[in-house]
Amino acid sequence: KCYVLTFSAAHNLTLADLSPAEIVPVIDAWTDLYSSHMSPKSPLVPLAHATTLPPVSPTASLTKPREQYRYMQIFENKGVTMGCSNPHPHGQVWTTSSLPEEPAMELEQLKKYRREHGGNHMLQDYATLENKKQERIVFENETFLVLCPWWATWPFETMILSKKHKRALVDLNAGEKDQLAEAIAEITRRYDNLFETYFPYSMGIHQAPLEGTEEEIESSYLHFHFYPPLLRSATVRKFLV
Repeated sequence: KCYVLTFSAAHNLTLADLSPAEIVPVIDAWTDLYSSHMSPKSPLVPLAHATTLPPVSPTASLTKPREQYRYMQIFENKGVTMGCSNPHPHGQVWTTSSLPEEPAMELEQLKKYRREHGGNHMLQDYATLENKKQERIVFENETFLVLCPWWATWPFETMILSKKHKRALVDLNAGEKDQLAEAIAEITRRYDNLFETYFPYSMGIHQAPLEGTEEEIESSYLHFHFYPPLLRSATVRKFLV
């Protein structure tokens, strides 16, 4: 089951052009889409009611799917370079019956780390380490870090990483959503300013599966990946889409 989500009624505004306050409704819509597809058995269900948008929202007509899906991949391919054929800035949501390869590999390692470290979360420990070193942090606020991960392979690759354990978007309160919107606005604007261009990237949200074991849900850790292909200028690419 797939959706397309436009970010603004204005056809020329990307996330980099929007203020944090204008990005919050996008985060609310992502959260509402996620909530409406969660398994009724998920430990996250009690949180969904607090994040459901009012009846006037664009996603108010959503209905529960006929079958339970396993995972929701929320992402944006920005720019023609990354395969975006529609000039109106938008993101996509693909809801699938299986875990995609990269989130599945991540989840296995998150579970393993949690088992081997007395319930600690790998990405929370990593956020603490990066905060201490102050070597790869691009931006931070009270709730989130934007950093260049130690293992990055894409040029100018970054992550938005929650400082504390958050399993999924539904774990965020209103203030934390404001801080996430600020982090998204900061990194996308800085990308555009880097080479003074409409900076292309693939961005994806990794979070708890829609349906999973308690261990899978509790080991999951909300974070965003940004994969930009540009290398030294607006015209030099290291990776194609």
